[in-house]
Amino acid sequence: MPFPLTRFRRALILSAGTLALALPLNAETTIRGVTLSTAGLAMIEATGHLGSDPIRLSIARGDIDDFLKSLWVVDPAGSVPSVTMTGPGSFDDAFAHFPFGPQDVTDPARLFAAMIGAPVTVERRGESWSGLNMGVTQRPGENGPQNVLTVQGDDGTLHSFVMDDALGVRFADATDQQTLTAALRAWRGSANPRRVEVTLDSADHSERDLDLVYLQNAPLWRTAWRAVDTSDGIRLIGWAVVENTTGADWDQVRLTLATGSVRAISARLYERRYAQREQALDDAVAAPMVAATSYRAGALAMAEAAPAPMMADSAASVGVTADDGDSFSRFTLDTPVTLAAGQMMSVPFLSELLPDARLTLYRGGSGELHPTIALSLENPLPLRLPAGVLTLYEDGRGHAGDAMIPEMAPGATETVTFARDTAVEVREENTGTETVREMRLSNGLLYVTEDLEQRTTYRIEGAPGAARDITIDHPRRDGWTVSSATGPEERPDAWRWVVHVAAGGRDSLTVTERQPRTRRVGLMDIDTNTLAYWQGRSVDPRVTQTLRQLADLRGQITVAQEDQRTQAQSVQTLEREQQRLVNLIVQLGDDSQANRDRRARVDAIDAEIAAAQAASEAAVQRVQDLHRQIAALIGA
Repeated sequence: MPFPLTRFRRALILSAGTLALALPLNAETTIRGVTLSTAGLAMIEATGHLGSDPIRLSIARGDIDDFLKSLWVVDPAGSVPSVTMTGPGSFDDAFAHFPFGPQDVTDPARLFAAMIGAPVTVERRGESWSGLNMGVTQRPGENGPQNVLTVQGDDGTLHSFVMDDALGVRFADATDQQTLTAALRAWRGSANPRRVEVTLDSADHSERDLDLVYLQNAPLWRTAWRAVDTSDGIRLIGWAVVENTTGADWDQVRLTLATGSVRAISARLYERRYAQREQALDDAVAAPMVAATSYRAGALAMAEAAPAPMMADSAASVGVTADDGDSFSRFTLDTPVTLAAGQMMSVPFLSELLPDARLTLYRGGSGELHPTIALSLENPLPLRLPAGVLTLYEDGRGHAGDAMIPEMAPGATETVTFARDTAVEVREENTGTETVREMRLSNGLLYVTEDLEQRTTYRIEGAPGAARDITIDHPRRDGWTVSSATGPEERPDAWRWVVHVAAGGRDSLTVTERQPRTRRVGLMDIDTNTLAYWQGRSVDPRVTQTLRQLADLRGQITVAQEDQRTQAQSVQTLEREQQRLVNLIVQLGDDSQANRDRRARVDAIDAEIAAAQAASEAAVQRVQDLHRQIAALIGA
């Protein structure tokens, strides 16, 4: 439903009132230029008049650190500037020296209670009394409790005065009056904790204009690209979305948009900080000193760059003067900008005609069934293009999709996808082989040189209604060489082929990748299965014979090790049987025939254990001998 006119007017009045309160930010300066960065800072260029009166600025509390860090004053008189402001603890500092607290100032009864003994002058209906303040008490009145001020006169007489609208009281001592005035000024200075009042002055009071440059936190300016597919090519238009958060209206301001990746530091310069000190205690341990300031990383620094020639203009964008530096590029609008505080705007700042580079693109390894419809963009300008969202329009057909563009350095290319071609299907098949080219033995190692081959086939089913040129991007792998029936285009991250597929037709592309690989296999302790694998792949008769002998020796080692384990188990079994018999003989303790047989069996087991141990040691010796033979065979 339509917005009621009365509500609209009321909202307009409230907004205008709020804006009027914010305008004193730069009441004595005029903003001439603003540079907005993609990293979130605004560089303000302003002018102000300095003479007998200083320049006064009201800076937002959240911006004061950047202001103190970055303020740059250009004074034609060459005098030394001085910048003063209320400190972060000025309110508490002021009341630390007053005889009363902050809340006492706002309540006359509490104020006089804190200033007992101070000389005062009381006035009521033309009469006045002087004396010493004795404080305020409460007494019952007709309309409830009422405050009563008691004063001791010069002659010692006590006078009581009801503190109503007709009573006037002032401190007779000039020092007391000045203290009260200073307290009220402290209250006034803290009335808006969200702002810091700054005064810029110098010892030279001649009338002149100063140039000021400083940084301020600001929202990111963003880029929204339009790509229009025309008969002449792709018309690429960049629109900048900016917001005025400086707190002051922009009136015919020179606006510059900066993009890049440079560093800025945010330093807490306004915050009050103290160093830790050692306490004077008997068992005190010296406390470590802490840094006087702390820093956090930012993402922008702005510097002056030499102007560059104006870029070619078109009806699609405003005039722009652009220049490029080592770390960032700038676009300065030739038309001054007028934008109220808190308002946003979107303005076309760049227009360029690019060759038509629409692709039906399939990326190998993506696992997708359908290729994408993409744009291959190349930055033809000698400066960076900022990142942003891109909206593609087909001439005469309308919106064709959206894509994201990263920041593009001069000469950089980027392929962005904005739709999917569901009329085309691409299926990917992968096979691989490993062919041994050479084997050799050296120092107990088997060196195997292999040729790895990876074969990828892209099988394409064309669109039923029209022919297509399908672009295949096969991912590049370090150390692999590529071959196919037609030579590919080499790109930073892929090998690219273009396959023409007739309407309703089928075609395929086979990509063969090869990589030589050398592996080292230790033979001294190789297991029989691995040895058999390499023996079966050997291409050198001498290596094959050596591996066969090695397999025989490894087999003998296996038999000897099994014999050693068998003898060791036999020893353990005999020892358990012998111990069982000894325990039984001791338990029975008689000289029966059965016990005599048991004793004979114990003696016989001793001989069997000795024989088994000898056989086990012989097996160990055989294993060692076989290892020495292997070492000699393989040259270890």
